[in-house]
Amino acid sequence: MLNARAGSVTRHRVAGVIDLKKGKNGKKTLIISALLIVALLIASAAGCSPSTGQQNVSAAETGGEAAVLDQAAESSTGAAVQQAFVGSTEAAAESATETAAEKSMTEIAAESATETAAEKSMTEIAAESMTETAAESATEIAAESATEIAAESMTETAAESATGQDAEPVSDRTVKKLIKKHVKSMSLEDKVSGLFIITPEALTGYGAVTEAGEVTKEALEATPVAGLIYFSGNIESRDQFSRMLENTEEWGSIELQAEAAEDSISGKDKAGKASADSGKSSEKEEASSDTGKTGDAAKASSDSKENGASEKSKDEVRTIHIPIFLASDEEGGLVARIEDSGIGVPYVGPMGEVGASGDPAAAFEAGSTIGGYLHELGINLDFAPDADVLIDPYNQTIGNRSFGTDPFLCGQMVGRFIDGLHDRGVASCIKHFPGLGDTETDTHTGGAWSSRTIEDYRGAEFVSFQGGIEAGTDMVMVSHLSNTALTGSDLPASLNKVVMTDILRDELKFEGVIVTDSLQMGAVTERFDSAEAAVTALEAGADILLMPIDFQAARQGILDAVESGRISEKRIDQSLRRILMTRYRTGARRPDLRETEEVD
Repeated sequence: MLNARAGSVTRHRVAGVIDLKKGKNGKKTLIISALLIVALLIASAAGCSPSTGQQNVSAAETGGEAAVLDQAAESSTGAAVQQAFVGSTEAAAESATETAAEKSMTEIAAESATETAAEKSMTEIAAESMTETAAESATEIAAESATEIAAESMTETAAESATGQDAEPVSDRTVKKLIKKHVKSMSLEDKVSGLFIITPEALTGYGAVTEAGEVTKEALEATPVAGLIYFSGNIESRDQFSRMLENTEEWGSIELQAEAAEDSISGKDKAGKASADSGKSSEKEEASSDTGKTGDAAKASSDSKENGASEKSKDEVRTIHIPIFLASDEEGGLVARIEDSGIGVPYVGPMGEVGASGDPAAAFEAGSTIGGYLHELGINLDFAPDADVLIDPYNQTIGNRSFGTDPFLCGQMVGRFIDGLHDRGVASCIKHFPGLGDTETDTHTGGAWSSRTIEDYRGAEFVSFQGGIEAGTDMVMVSHLSNTALTGSDLPASLNKVVMTDILRDELKFEGVIVTDSLQMGAVTERFDSAEAAVTALEAGADILLMPIDFQAARQGILDAVESGRISEKRIDQSLRRILMTRYRTGARRPDLRETEEVD
């Protein structure tokens, strides 16, 4: 009975395991189940042996009943084992069938997956191939484009290098900052000297100067004036005059060098007045400081120093050239100092004839022709054109120096003449504000008077002068005309605040350089000495003082006025900055055409 129960329990356990395992995990579960059946059968057989032995002992002691029971147990055990093996065989067969089926399904699925993977692989390969091709194509296009751009850039750079021009011109704002620092570093004596345009004779103390040598160089070192004005007596030949101007330009000009990032500056007068070395130490420190702002930049700076090289970007150091003014009176017609010298420059007739044509293009041609030969010789400032309106047709002071009697036509002509000068690299100065077109006397020999009102001027002369201002004239020359109706005093216009500041600056909005007419003229010298005339002109609003009869006295008069507090150094600085900026613009506008003109 015990063996029968054991076999029954074993059978039920096996069946339960088979059902359980089949139901959960498919093929793998069936295999595991078969192995478990064998293990259970062996365990069951081994577990029954002790009981059978015990029962046999009991049977031997009790007799035949035990033998019967033992036989029944053996029979029951054998049947159970047989049934278990049959069950396991069937289960194994069923498992094998299911395994085969599953294997077949698995193979089909594997084959399908393989085909799918193959198809996907082919698709991906094709896609990748197309992507790579497109990428290569895009790369080639980009490379070609970059090559073309680089080539264009190199061409432009080469062209710019060939013309001697920077790729990125220095802005006016930057130049103004540099000039402001330079002015701040100057001595008062040099500042005052920079307010004058004088003759070479007044500069050197010699008569009829026709060359610029060591005397001129030393004089420019001692008194670095804004400019020099030349007349026919300074000219012997084209070569002599050009050489004279070339030397003067070299010694009288200024170069400012700056670190772009900090706009630091060291000023160097070519005459040697200021030391270029004075700011080198601070500039190097600033450059080093800038380079040290990032780790990479610091490393680059360190490497550069180790190699003994100063590695700078193209914009890091800029040189600003500020030429000395080299001027002349070249209006055409009766007033033509260079043409009068007989060195063979083109003749340009009086502006009255140009105005009579009624064609502003003729005024441009006149300005361009005059500007061309001035530029070729080395003159960079022309005290022209005449912007007077001929109010009195019988006026002999101005006469045919004026473009005519029509204020609007005069304004057009003045503007186009200025364009012609600028086109050739020469600065302009319109004259004689507020106008000498109705005077009967000449300011060269004595006072000149007018009774015209402000409204009269607004309807005539101011129209002509406004045409020049709108065209961008660099300077306006103020005459020595006296007009109590206009100003309320008999002070000459060149010494009169109402004319220069209230009208020219405030009403007409002129922001350029105001220059007096020659302070050697009788209208001034009859009433003022050189010192008083210079100081009064500055107080009234003048920037440049032209040709005082005694330059040294005029210069000392201004120094004394600053010392006494009559004129502030700030007022001197204001005019000097304006003058230097105009000098810079003159140089920046002007190509180096001494060689260019000869080639053409």
